[in-house]
Amino acid sequence: MKILVMKIKDINNYNSEKFIDSFKNIYEESKFITEHADKKRPFKNKKEMILIFLELFDNLDEETKINIIKKHPDLADKIKINKGLSELSDEEQSRSGLKDCSEQEFNLFKDLNSRFKNKFNIPFIFAVRNKNKNEIITEFKSRLENNDLNLEIKTSISQVKEIAKLRLTELINE
Repeated sequence: MKILVMKIKDINNYNSEKFIDSFKNIYEESKFITEHADKKRPFKNKKEMILIFLELFDNLDEETKINIIKKHPDLADKIKINKGLSELSDEEQSRSGLKDCSEQEFNLFKDLNSRFKNKFNIPFIFAVRNKNKNEIITEFKSRLENNDLNLEIKTSISQVKEIAKLRLTELINE
């Protein structure tokens, strides 16, 4: 799958529908952030566009941020991989090797996802772009050792922002 790279000049000229459609999953299943970003156009440059998306997220209340966290798919969820990740999530999981897990690795991720959700009531969020399976598993296990829910929520919020930043960085070519 090839992600379409866009120029900031073209992005500024998109009609609202095309802009929202192009960036609706920067924050997983949270099109409302993109709708707000649409009203901030034109962007001076790539950096400003990224900062606006990050600021819009930062200005949300914690409950809304947690709801966005909960919209993220489990990593290496075999059923989701086969039937419906967002295009951006699919690309990220594919690049990190999560789509090519052995049955044993899928089972390990299923166990880690289950333990994480049971412990924190949110999915494990980690910016997997440019990471491999071993790095992801190490991070998963490390964060499962944490017993502080507030710390994990802060970590997850930070990871959601990192995912958004990486997605925008890749999609926008000045």
